[in-house]
Amino acid sequence: MQSSLKRDLLILWLAIAAVSLVLAALLLVLIRQGAGPQIARATHQAAVSCEALRAGAERMVLADLGASSSASQAVLDLALRDRPGTEGGFWRADAGVVAYAFPTYDGTGIKRDPPSAELERIASTAQRALDSASLVSDVRPGLREAVVFSACPVDAKPLGLAAWTLMRVPLIGADVVNPLILAVSLLLCMVIISGAWLGRMLARWRRQSESLQRQLAQSERLATLGRVSAGLAHEIRNPLGTMRMRVENALAAPPEVRDARVAGALETVLEQTGRLDTLVSSLLALTQPFRVERQPTDLRAFLDVQRQRHQAAASAAGVTLGVAVDPALDTMAPACFDPVQMARVFDNLLLNALAHTAAGGTIELGARRTTGGLLLWVADDGVGVPAALRDTLFEAFATERSGGSGLGLALVREIVQAHGGRAALAPSPRGARIELELPWPTS
Repeated sequence: MQSSLKRDLLILWLAIAAVSLVLAALLLVLIRQGAGPQIARATHQAAVSCEALRAGAERMVLADLGASSSASQAVLDLALRDRPGTEGGFWRADAGVVAYAFPTYDGTGIKRDPPSAELERIASTAQRALDSASLVSDVRPGLREAVVFSACPVDAKPLGLAAWTLMRVPLIGADVVNPLILAVSLLLCMVIISGAWLGRMLARWRRQSESLQRQLAQSERLATLGRVSAGLAHEIRNPLGTMRMRVENALAAPPEVRDARVAGALETVLEQTGRLDTLVSSLLALTQPFRVERQPTDLRAFLDVQRQRHQAAASAAGVTLGVAVDPALDTMAPACFDPVQMARVFDNLLLNALAHTAAGGTIELGARRTTGGLLLWVADDGVGVPAALRDTLFEAFATERSGGSGLGLALVREIVQAHGGRAALAPSPRGARIELELPWPTS
């Protein structure tokens, strides 16, 4: 659940970052659509086009250029055909506009007449270029469009010839662009602030979550300690009560039968002391860390040894013990685990299975390779696990069997987890099936 929450929060943060990038790109586009950037780009393009006209004119004989309209027209068409929206021509001090072209005109027909409304500004700009012998640019602002002029001298003397270009820049009204820029800027700021606030909240939530996890772990430890203490007290009280009752009966017996009762009481004390010793040993095994010493192990031979160790008890109970090993394992590298510790696991599982399987029943030990590792199991066709115990089956003192300590399956879980695996009660149509999933290390 925690990993899912982290993933969802990361996705949310990435979404905020993506929205911020989109808004920043939109803001950049809006800023570039302002009058200033558009006019600056048009001024540069008009100046470059004017220099192209001058370069083309200088390749021809200037006298012919000034006298021949066809030569002038050729230079204009060649220089301006790849410059959309740019119109231009040549201007002479004594004759005005002597040539004009607008090759990229998107209207009908070919436009050959210079813009009459701009002739005065064209003449003024061209004359300034001749007077200064350098490139001159000028801008006539407007509400809907701005007109950019550029002029550069071709031959100041004796012809007084200048090249000129003109570009019209349609403008989005400042009353539209400026509020849009302001709105997008505010929205971008809000998104960035929201992302920063989210990061701050995530950091605070993480600290609180770590604190809650520590408190929960402590509570779970205390709860586990309480359950173990209650189970331990119950398991110790029964043997003590039995020993006390037998000793009291022996002491209260008449002299003629006292010796026999004392002997019986001593046997009971020895028996119950052994039970307490087993209980304490199991508890010590659970509290001490397991040192897993893996070594290559022949699974078929290992499981057969476990079967033989319990064969006498199974025969006495009328139960059949069988081993089922996937034949594919015979052709693979040996499994690698701690055989001593895993033998303790199978001892506990087989003792538990024998206690719950009636005469004529069957217990199976099995092994097969899975995608992620090795699967071992002990399955019986006995009475199965009561529903009330299924959720707490591997916890300490979780048992309903008379004489059972409830520590065997807890020990199984600890050993399997020490191997990096998992122990679980698997679904079974009859009886109980305990599965052990272990990793498959190569060495």
